[in-house]
Amino acid sequence: MTMGSRQILFAAQESIERFLFQYQSQLAVWVLVLLAFFTGALLYRSLWMLWRRWRTNLRFRRGAQAEKQAAKFLRRRGYKIIAAQLSEPILIYVDGEPQKSMVRADFLVRRRWKTYIVEVKSGQQGTVRLPNVRRQLLEYKLVYQPDGILLLDMEHHNLQEIRFAYGAQRRKKWLRITLLILALGSLIWCLWQFF
Repeated sequence: MTMGSRQILFAAQESIERFLFQYQSQLAVWVLVLLAFFTGALLYRSLWMLWRRWRTNLRFRRGAQAEKQAAKFLRRRGYKIIAAQLSEPILIYVDGEPQKSMVRADFLVRRRWKTYIVEVKSGQQGTVRLPNVRRQLLEYKLVYQPDGILLLDMEHHNLQEIRFAYGAQRRKKWLRITLLILALGSLIWCLWQFF
């Protein structure tokens, strides 16, 4: 090292030492503030994770309790429980590649000669107005092909039979109505012509 570079290095070291000596108390405060911030962030994250785990466990406990009550509720209404937590494997083809999945329904029940899939909901999820509930019930209709779908809201002890009319079914209904009107019109015309 040359003498000039040593002097520059020495001067820089000296100025850093002077800076640290002058602002030593302020640096300590900033280090404590940063340490408190990171400690608070870690504490917040830990408490958030504990709260989420507690909420998830509470939801599962409520769901399990609701399903036990649902079984009693269904039996009292005259339904025979055939299966609980019924799982059906399905294949979904994505760009020609099969993907395995499972569809799980809460109950498969029978009443008289009809079989039903029952979806048990607790809390605010017990309405078919919610898109995720509708999609779930449509999935059951397609996969299990039961005689009916029942939505059981355990919060309000409300059992509803859900039916879907879409596309081709609506057209068939209008076709039947049109044919019925034509047949009645023809009958009335014939009666009017002959009598």
